[in-house]
Amino acid sequence: MLGEILLRIHRPLLIGLSLLLPIASMYFHGKPDRDTSLVEAGLLRVTSPLQRSMRALLQSVGASFDDYVVLTEVKERNAELERDNQVLLGEALKSRALQEELRRVKLLCDFKQANKELDTLPARVIGREVSQFFRVIRIRLDTNGLPKLRVGMAVITHTGVVGRISKLSGEWADVMLITDARSQTHATINGKGVVGTVRGKGQQKQFGVQFIHLDRAERRAPIEPGDAVTTTGHDRVFPPGLEIGHVASARSTQRGPYHEYTLTPAVVFSTLEEVLVVTGYRTAPSESQVKVPKPRRQRIRVDPANTPDG
Repeated sequence: MLGEILLRIHRPLLIGLSLLLPIASMYFHGKPDRDTSLVEAGLLRVTSPLQRSMRALLQSVGASFDDYVVLTEVKERNAELERDNQVLLGEALKSRALQEELRRVKLLCDFKQANKELDTLPARVIGREVSQFFRVIRIRLDTNGLPKLRVGMAVITHTGVVGRISKLSGEWADVMLITDARSQTHATINGKGVVGTVRGKGQQKQFGVQFIHLDRAERRAPIEPGDAVTTTGHDRVFPPGLEIGHVASARSTQRGPYHEYTLTPAVVFSTLEEVLVVTGYRTAPSESQVKVPKPRRQRIRVDPANTPDG
């Protein structure tokens, strides 16, 4: 019975106490010049630790909330800076790539300007096909010059010989590199008095050249490492004077009347991006092609008075 009564009045009782305690506290604290009563002293003892704990808890919660807000702002700012950094990094890489491309194109333009006897078309390397023996790159050509193109045309760059067109389809072409095992190019070493054939070995960084063996009396100077091997133009594919590679070693392997040397290519094929296709070239006429005018025969008039019979 008593329990049921308490259950019924406990909520109103708690509400009443929560209202009376603040009013009583305000009444007692509002009296001037009075001593602390036993009730007040008891309340202070009970509520002071609770107040200190609540203040510490509220300060801790407030500090944590402030730290959370600051940390969230810092994280958002860091993420924003990271995005800006990625954008700037991408722009820097694009700018660097563009500068490198402009440098390569300028070198090709300077080469073309210095070799006006060559008719060339620009092309861009778009793929590479590498096997154990065959070395081929795929290029895309200027569509304006397609009628001039045919299989077998020379492909060069400002540093030297690249290869020749082996397949042609529209504006795309496959180029057989000079290091391809199927490649052969007539070559010479300027100032050494030797001619021969450069043959590919299917390797990217070296290939061979066979020079006809000459006696010391006929050979102007010994072949040394670093000697530049250039085209002669006798194969009617590559214009004369283009650099093919350099002699890697003075050692040679004799094969019958030939001495075979190892060469390093003048062109770095792994970084090749732009090339020139030679559609035609003009060379200075050789001595055998120069027509020397024959001297005119002079007619001698004979005076009959000066003849013996006269």
